[in-house]
Amino acid sequence: MLAGWPSRYSSADLGVDAQAYEAFVKLRLGHSKRGSVIVPELVLGKFGPWRFFQPTFFGPCQLGWDFEPGVDVATFSVDLGPPRSRKPGRSLLRIRSDERAKCYEDGSQLYRCELSGPRQIAHIASGRARRTAAGDFEILLYHHTTPANLGGILVSRELWSSAWNLQGTRRLENVAYTYFTSLEKIGDDDDLHRIAMASNGQISFQTTSSRETEATLTLNVYRGSTKGRTSTVARYVPVDILAAPHLYFHHSIMLKPAWYEIVCPEIYRVGVKPGAKLALGNDAVGCGRGSLKLFDHVALGDTSELSGLAAPYDEETTDQLMHTEMLGEDIDLFQFWRRNANTDQVSGRTPEARVLEPR
Repeated sequence: MLAGWPSRYSSADLGVDAQAYEAFVKLRLGHSKRGSVIVPELVLGKFGPWRFFQPTFFGPCQLGWDFEPGVDVATFSVDLGPPRSRKPGRSLLRIRSDERAKCYEDGSQLYRCELSGPRQIAHIASGRARRTAAGDFEILLYHHTTPANLGGILVSRELWSSAWNLQGTRRLENVAYTYFTSLEKIGDDDDLHRIAMASNGQISFQTTSSRETEATLTLNVYRGSTKGRTSTVARYVPVDILAAPHLYFHHSIMLKPAWYEIVCPEIYRVGVKPGAKLALGNDAVGCGRGSLKLFDHVALGDTSELSGLAAPYDEETTDQLMHTEMLGEDIDLFQFWRRNANTDQVSGRTPEARVLEPR
């Protein structure tokens, strides 16, 4: 029995009106103590203009070897929905081993894919995207600020990074983040919660488990107000500089399969070295490669435990992690899986932690 109403629901099945589209998916291969998983971080497609779709929930992938001579495939379900969506729509993604389009410095990769989803799929997009001359993508995001700060941003043509962690309660020493969101404006307390803020400084969560009544956790977060962030800077952000999102893992319950969740899907962060800034162009932002700060892991919180619910917000000290496999041009995720199936991919890894400033 739930302790309170959930903020999002996962659809049960692909709709009867589903049809197939050509699209792209930015994904990464990750390893945790419970195994390996392909994480779909962004889906991009041309439906009228280019648009991007933000996965909120996704299922474990199903691999098909030698689907065609020399070609392997991976299929997995994703729930896609626009910002604020309480019930995103179920879709299916299928990628082929011969359709990799890009490799990124942080180990993620871009694949052409087949996207099966609702007939009016543009309605569940998270926002606009555009293709670059190099064949990569940028997505339109929003940086909300105060009217007092907006003038300085526009004059300096820079976006300053913030030392605050995702929870907004501690400052970081070895990384700073520039925060963006897919929300065009921050309209109410629910919007504040979506960007990890609250007018009373607290957000509540509940477990996913077989308890008679789910347990709850209340976290302190940045105390914000809808009145403070009324000015907006809208710019296209290159997908290759976006930090990987943190994840939740939901166990199988009552014969239903386990699934994963993207934490705070309306939040997008660019991690940079402390003091670095993003260049603010007329319609896009830029960041020099030497200024980026990349991590090879994210939090993967077990939602059956209170510590797991807190893990993505306790990103600096949690031991509930998913390690990114640093794939490159020389090896794709299918090749890696074939060579390393059913082996320990976690032991011995020593990821660089995000370091908190002393209290």
